[in-house]
Amino acid sequence: MQAVYAYERSEDALPSTFKKQLQKSIDSADALYTYFLYCIREVVNKVDKVSGIKASKFLPTDEDKNYSTKILSNYFIHLLNTDEAYQKSLKATGLSHQLDGNPIVHQLYKQMVATDFYREYIDNESTNIKDEKKIIELIINNILLSNELFEGHLDEVFPSWEEDAAFVLDEIKELIKKSKTELKLHTDKASTKNKIDELLDFSTKLFDKVLYYKEIHVEEIEPYLKNWDIERISVVDMIIIRMGLTEFTDFPSIPVKVTMNEYIEMAKNYSSPKSKDFINGVLDRMMKDMEKEDKIVKIGRGLINK
Repeated sequence: MQAVYAYERSEDALPSTFKKQLQKSIDSADALYTYFLYCIREVVNKVDKVSGIKASKFLPTDEDKNYSTKILSNYFIHLLNTDEAYQKSLKATGLSHQLDGNPIVHQLYKQMVATDFYREYIDNESTNIKDEKKIIELIINNILLSNELFEGHLDEVFPSWEEDAAFVLDEIKELIKKSKTELKLHTDKASTKNKIDELLDFSTKLFDKVLYYKEIHVEEIEPYLKNWDIERISVVDMIIIRMGLTEFTDFPSIPVKVTMNEYIEMAKNYSSPKSKDFINGVLDRMMKDMEKEDKIVKIGRGLINK
């Protein structure tokens, strides 16, 4: 949406300029995915550093002697520390030392070891793969994502990280689910790398088609703007409606319901408080009329919820 908006508000820029911006945006999502895994790893690896400090004490306490490093053998953390494909991806981001000496790691570590779920994990003598996955998910949701300083850190490194957060967290959840003896980063058909490539291809096609159909779609939308002056409707709202229409007709594998939900959510994030209901109403009425006229043809996954 931002690329279409920026292009249509510019006076002499070429579409290729904004396609490059799309590429940068997709690359940023890929880097955020890799970096978030790095953050998980570094918080847990703090256990190893603290263990070394405790072991080197001249007069260690009983607590020091009984300090647990169990989580370091967690299969997922082990993979993040040893998987060559992941190390290569992390190095390529140029962010592999971003957390070196950063006090936020220690703060997140202290928050983690103080939780009941962490204590339960290290006290459990026999853990299975389900327990191993659960502790990582709890660290993500209850430690990283609940810490305002960590979110502020992400804001500094990835200024638009919240736009990519849902995609990245879904991919990390899928990674945790699939990884057992190896880190499933770039291996199977549904890998994140392939999804990133598909996202770029989809975004580029959507950008081109939204621009191509502009005059046609504006003309089609106008009859549905009862009691609204088309000149007074925000540019953002019109772009969101045009994008929805383009997905209806030119992306047969995307279910109509998915398109509706996607652009209603976009309206919440980028437009005025009233825009959500306005955009939902316009798209819903147009969708129903277009289906009656057989202008929306879906195939495969696009038939879901039909």
